[in-house]
Amino acid sequence: MRTALIVLALLAAPAFAAQTVWKWVDDKGVTHYSDQPVPGAQRIEVSSGSRSDPVDRPAYSPQRSPNPQQTGDAYRTFEILAPSNQETFANTGGSVGVRLRFEPELHAGHSLHLYLDGKLVEEFPPIARDYTLQGVSRGTHVLTAIIQDSRGARIQTSEVTFHVRQESVARPPVGPTLRPPPRPNR
Repeated sequence: MRTALIVLALLAAPAFAAQTVWKWVDDKGVTHYSDQPVPGAQRIEVSSGSRSDPVDRPAYSPQRSPNPQQTGDAYRTFEILAPSNQETFANTGGSVGVRLRFEPELHAGHSLHLYLDGKLVEEFPPIARDYTLQGVSRGTHVLTAIIQDSRGARIQTSEVTFHVRQESVARPPVGPTLRPPPRPNR
């Protein structure tokens, strides 16, 4: 809450007025901001002027382990089998099947997390290989699976993009394989 207030106060400053903010990450991987310097903090100049370039903000930010290969935490295989990358689903009623593959089994203390469009899928079982997403709206979606260690550090990540189409009476499907509707009898 305090961080949000500091950021809002900085944005409320007159246009193009620069402010100094200090940023640091604590030993638990939590990022902090302050208007006062802290040992080990990075100085950031913030201006409230308009920007023409988009700001890229990650939807999830678990910290990555230093080198999984050195710690023996890496998995030989970790991938999202379904949906496949760029797969399109039509008329699913918002249901999309998910299938994960990881070898070997999850190590003790590791957990599996699933994100849909950057938001954690709360009801996803932490060791599941198969799952059905419900209520997926039409459009393009990004599905991300992450294996984390007990500290929350990211071990491995797999990501796919898929599309959901929902046909409607107002915009029926068209194409050469579809028959025209039957003509009424007179």
